[in-house]
Amino acid sequence: MLLALPGGAAAQRHNSGSSPPTAPPFHSTQPIVPVSSGLGALQLFAVSYGVPAPQSLTRQLQADDDRTRAAALSAIGAPGQYLQHGHIPFPHSVQLDFVPLGANDDLDAILTVELEQHIVSAILLQEDGNWKRVATMLYADAFADTEHTPSTFLRITRSAITHERATAVYRATTVTGTGDTVENEGLLRLLNGHATIVLSFASDVRTCVTPTPGHPRSGCELVHRWVESDTADPTHRILLVTASGHLTPREAADPLAHATQFELAHLRSFACQPFAFSEASSRFEPTANSGPCPTAPGTLVER
Repeated sequence: MLLALPGGAAAQRHNSGSSPPTAPPFHSTQPIVPVSSGLGALQLFAVSYGVPAPQSLTRQLQADDDRTRAAALSAIGAPGQYLQHGHIPFPHSVQLDFVPLGANDDLDAILTVELEQHIVSAILLQEDGNWKRVATMLYADAFADTEHTPSTFLRITRSAITHERATAVYRATTVTGTGDTVENEGLLRLLNGHATIVLSFASDVRTCVTPTPGHPRSGCELVHRWVESDTADPTHRILLVTASGHLTPREAADPLAHATQFELAHLRSFACQPFAFSEASSRFEPTANSGPCPTAPGTLVER
């Protein structure tokens, strides 16, 4: 699905023999800030902890012996509530991925486990033949919530800039008391042996308003964000695209209103903010404030 920008720039033509005076260059003093940041419901815990090989941990998590399962749950960084004597759970699902998250040629491991009230994802790397856990990503989410599973929580993509490397993309959703939703996204890489969130932002926001005298515009406001390579400098820079739209009360009441394709069809305005990777902060930093996209945003990545 190609998302096109409305309108276009019109060229100016001057009929006189001389051009009009050139305006002095404009220098904005407005500080550069990211349009959105933060991990939301995602929690990242950095450690340096020796663990068995990922394949062994996978088997131990499903062992019949409580002590073996408890040791494996502790090794991946599961919350303490799952380690109490007599209450060592069997995981609902276990997912093991081998991916090149770091700068060397070794494959790193991500072991993601679905428990009753949490999804736990351990980031593991190998050094001198030994494995260690360098971080755990945690999302407090009940197993009864069928919308969130390890496959929706974690997605592996190619790095936006270093294409031979991989990025772990984590997503977590927060629902307010009024039913509004915010999904946050965190992009994780291994840099110098440390798990680092190189970019985080609110990827999906849905805010609904009941009509009142002070808010006559009822319905739901939609915001979707995603990352694209900056075509002007694809090996060093990326663009964070923000698309906005609106659902009328009738559209918001449609049984399909929460479907991704339904929402995407109602996006009407687009803005882009350029980012470049900073060696000092080990993350992508904005290089300009959000503004018109240099070209029409491309195909929306899988959500």
